[in-house]
Amino acid sequence: MSSTEKTTKRYFAWDPLSDPEFAPLVVGEGHVGGKGRSLLYAIHTLRNSGDEALARTALPRSLFLSVNTFYDFLRQIPDFSPSMALLHPEETEKLFLATPLPEQAILALRTFLAKVEDPLVVRSSSILEDSVIHSFAGKYLSTFFGNVTSDLDVRMNAVTTSIKRIYARTFFQKAVSYREKHGLGEDAMGIIVMRMAGKWRGRYFYPTTGGVAYSKNFRRWSTRLRVEDGVVRLVFGLGTMSTKRGYARTYSLTNPNLRPEGQNPYKIMRHAQEHFQVVDREHPDDLTTLDVKKCWKQIYPFHRDLSIYAQVYHPDPYGGTFFALCPLSELSEGFSKICLTFEEFPRKYPRFFSRMKKTLALLEQAMGVPADVEFAYEPEEDHLELLQSRPLWQAQSEPCTDIPETPDRRVILKADRMVTNGAIPDVPYLVYVDHRVYAVAENFFAVARSVGRVNQQLSGSRFIFVAPGRVGSSNPELGVPVQYHELTNCCCIVELGIPKLGYMPELSYGTHFFSDLEVDNVLYMPVYDGEKRNIFDESWFDSMPFELGPHDAIRIYKGHFSVYMNGESNEGVILADNNGTGVSNEPERS
Repeated sequence: MSSTEKTTKRYFAWDPLSDPEFAPLVVGEGHVGGKGRSLLYAIHTLRNSGDEALARTALPRSLFLSVNTFYDFLRQIPDFSPSMALLHPEETEKLFLATPLPEQAILALRTFLAKVEDPLVVRSSSILEDSVIHSFAGKYLSTFFGNVTSDLDVRMNAVTTSIKRIYARTFFQKAVSYREKHGLGEDAMGIIVMRMAGKWRGRYFYPTTGGVAYSKNFRRWSTRLRVEDGVVRLVFGLGTMSTKRGYARTYSLTNPNLRPEGQNPYKIMRHAQEHFQVVDREHPDDLTTLDVKKCWKQIYPFHRDLSIYAQVYHPDPYGGTFFALCPLSELSEGFSKICLTFEEFPRKYPRFFSRMKKTLALLEQAMGVPADVEFAYEPEEDHLELLQSRPLWQAQSEPCTDIPETPDRRVILKADRMVTNGAIPDVPYLVYVDHRVYAVAENFFAVARSVGRVNQQLSGSRFIFVAPGRVGSSNPELGVPVQYHELTNCCCIVELGIPKLGYMPELSYGTHFFSDLEVDNVLYMPVYDGEKRNIFDESWFDSMPFELGPHDAIRIYKGHFSVYMNGESNEGVILADNNGTGVSNEPERS
């Protein structure tokens, strides 16, 4: 056994119940689940690092329900079986909600809530979430709520209801199908009840910044960056925005001024965060999404340094110009928007990057595998809270793939950034969402569901999926809102950047969508139409025969397609036969 394997074995063997600092935080005996154990291990490692800054990393006030508490709960349900739950998920949840939690858990939760009156998050922490191979990101449930009432019974009911709903999700189809797909068997659920990171700023509760960070950067946007440099996705407000396929500021931890989108003001504006999430005291039971353009004057008194994060963009024929934001800023007629570019953040807070780099390096060393964390950060106080820590799910490392000479084949797509190593020769199908048709579609979600039907139609065959913008985006104006389970036969995703229509791919490390891609070895590359070293051969897509999918925006091409990617040179290509085989001479509806 190698030294790295021994380190990883020690990491998985660590039990927080054996640590007098953490044992009082756990309700019940046995495993506390993957998220809980990994988070406590990270805090344990940082506090014993000998580095004063790392040792100050905070764990939000938390309570952990062990997996044994889950089993005790299930034993209170008469005649319950996992197979019954799978057939009737709604009835299962109803049954779970009607069953009381074990008394030990009730007493511990009341004691915890009597001391914590700030907003809370209730997270899943199943045993199978403790893995270096499989990602359960988004498969279970996390619940956020305001916890603002003074009535302890009301707050208790909200927390216990959330716990029971998470318990029920263990048996829902989304999680069961994922476990079956990977041959994982049954799961058991732990729970984390955690004070949300942040503070009250007027009627809103949120941290100044939050995000996700990784000790390795497997999708570099420049050959000037190294894999070991690490990467962070940073957002203003709650870090929930960083795990979705929306806007976030992506930094290399060793070269934070090198933007993935380049230095053109228009492209920076198109990639910049516009909305952020908070808990609103007036609507505390759901997360509220605010538009910075509409609320910036409202939050300015709480962020005298808001110009470090936000800029005013004015368009012009040359790509536009950014101006500093100040309390007296007036938005002119030519104003495009205020956007959260984080332009001054690296200069103002360089300590954040050095601290995050050291944190990730230490956790990777302690676990024996690359590290993945979620965090909240108050820059002025240099206060870092660790919200989640786990191994970075990654595909098996592949050797660099040489891009072949292709005199008899046509390069129809080419990328120059964010690719890893991989090769998939002779893929029989390519599924394409025409950006021109998608842009004027009456129902974007109908397009996404139609992609799912094509996926079913091609069951047993691999296909390449090519679509404008961000595949899997929750905002359909940014890209096709297809869900991951609707792409189970897809072996490669190509996101097309069409700047004139506002479709811009984005490096989305940290999103649930990308976690699944990494685990299932789905290759990915972004192609930017009109940029040097990028190819989008639209003439090929328009001239070759295709079958029309269930929606007019979807085309299905049949032939011999190959994918080659080289992570060292940061180059990826999709090749097609020069003769452009297809399924018919004229487009037909599937």
